Amino acid sequence: MTNTFKKAYRHIDIHAVRQVAEHLMLTNLETTTLEVKKLLRAAGFIAFQRDVSHIMDVLSRKSQNWQYTCNGEFRTYTFQNNFGYQLTPDVPKFSLN
Repeated sequence: MTNTFKKAYRHIDIHAVRQVAEHLMLTNLETTTLEVKKLLRAAGFIAFQRDVSHIMDVLSRKSQNWQYTCNGEFRTYTFQNNFGYQLTPDVPKFSLN
């Protein structure tokens, strides 16, 4: 008798998509909906391209630190770099000038 384990598939939600997308953006500095979909499927989720695209569009509008570029075929998502901060008023802000 052999023991075979079935993979338990779960439907995606906004939290799963955010976690996978942010992991890929931190690891690779960018990601696409296709990469997110593939990783979600590998983790045992039921993920369709249109659903992942819709959720990532919602996340990019809600998140202040997400940005994307579109090349006409697909969007590439990245974290927005914000360097306009300073620790104290005595220390000047970061500048490349």
